[in-house]
Amino acid sequence: MTTLSYSQQQLLKVLQISQVKLTDAFASQLLPAAESEPAQSSSDNITSLKIELQSVAPDLSQLLAQDIAAALADGLNWQIEPAAVHSHIDQYQLLTPPLLALQRAEQKKALWALLSSYEKSSSEQSSHE
Repeated sequence: MTTLSYSQQQLLKVLQISQVKLTDAFASQLLPAAESEPAQSSSDNITSLKIELQSVAPDLSQLLAQDIAAALADGLNWQIEPAAVHSHIDQYQLLTPPLLALQRAEQKKALWALLSSYEKSSSEQSSHE
């Protein structure tokens, strides 16, 4: 079991959460016992990584999410990509890091700049058509 700091222990106590031991499926690295089963463990790990890396819909009950949704250009969809470090647009899809990461000032500025540049480029393309 992982040793927790005093503040982590207090937080668990206040939230009434008991610490549990992680199974192989939740370990970030393969445990020694899992390394002896290469074929099955590797495919299980790849599958779990694919699940973790899938984009999820934003929680629109949060104010920041509502602001971002309101700032989206027409035709642009938004998904949260848990493994993303920076916001980017892939075709008609805005992919951002989790909302917690977007609350940092530099991430917000980069996101607003990205949305502004996308809106400008999409309006210029529609005026040329």
